[in-house]
Amino acid sequence: MPATMTASSAGAQPPAPAARSGTRQAPAWKTLTVGAASGLTSCVLLQPIDLLKTRLQQERAMPAQAGRERMRLLDAVRTVVRDDGWHGLWRGTVPTIARNVPGVAAYFYTVNELRWFVASWQVPWLSLHVGQLREREAGAHASPLARLSTAGNLVTGAVARVGIGLLLNPVTIVKARFESSHYSREAYPTIASALREIYREDGVRGLFRGFSATAVRDAPYSGLYLAIYEQSKVACSRMLAHYGAPPNSTGDWRVVSTSGLVAGTLATVLTHPFDIIKTRMQTTPPQLLAASETPAFWATMQHILRTDGLRGYADGLVLRCTRKAASSVIGWTIFELGNQWVSA
Repeated sequence: MPATMTASSAGAQPPAPAARSGTRQAPAWKTLTVGAASGLTSCVLLQPIDLLKTRLQQERAMPAQAGRERMRLLDAVRTVVRDDGWHGLWRGTVPTIARNVPGVAAYFYTVNELRWFVASWQVPWLSLHVGQLREREAGAHASPLARLSTAGNLVTGAVARVGIGLLLNPVTIVKARFESSHYSREAYPTIASALREIYREDGVRGLFRGFSATAVRDAPYSGLYLAIYEQSKVACSRMLAHYGAPPNSTGDWRVVSTSGLVAGTLATVLTHPFDIIKTRMQTTPPQLLAASETPAFWATMQHILRTDGLRGYADGLVLRCTRKAASSVIGWTIFELGNQWVSA
């Protein structure tokens, strides 16, 4: 009888992640290293797009700009090059690296750990049952990442992104102000001096300005991204199989890069209005928002509608789609292929 109870108890325990997925989890330092490499590559290559997006989204945030015609992309490029030279397009690269390299590494690590935890412990509604895991992960070219349900991808992506966003929000504000034309190089010569000045002007609250909009943007963005990304990988893998590729090739670079492109574009379009609000909150001088008695989030929404109308919520959409799609392709391809390499 005791032996039977012991066997039954052992059978009731959730299998280890390797037993569930057919792949093993990479060590933490390897996941962090691959994530950091992914973030650094995206930062250096895509910083000009980030800067131009900020310039377009900040336009007419100041009262003196209210009557001006909307800035066009080519006008923004000419202004930056005229004032700072071609290297001015990379203004803000240092705070971008300071935020994105540890931020992307921490995000990939956190979302990877959350996915493994949910998959290992078979969390209801969030994980796939064992039969689905075996079906999806059969094949030598399967992705090494843990598999979850659509709800699981939505939840783990949102939790990881918002948590990391909260920790890095002070650096995010510095990055936005480095890229903005409202703040001169003399006002913010270094990251440390910028943080001190923001704290002096607005206290601790100033260091987390715009986080409400960031959270409202990032939670659905990251959740939608992971859900669309995983579904797209399955669809692309099946499509490749029709042309002779091995079954379940969810780790194939063509599948990963195409899925990153699709997921990044769709998730960006759906969450773009909140990116506008975030940028305005973080680049508009404090005295303008302080004049309103309504909370900063709602005051910024009203300001955009009053000065730009509904079309103001589409400022910089093409640039953000381009940036997010490119960073998704670069980031997730490096991360997935890097994980396959370190797990081999």
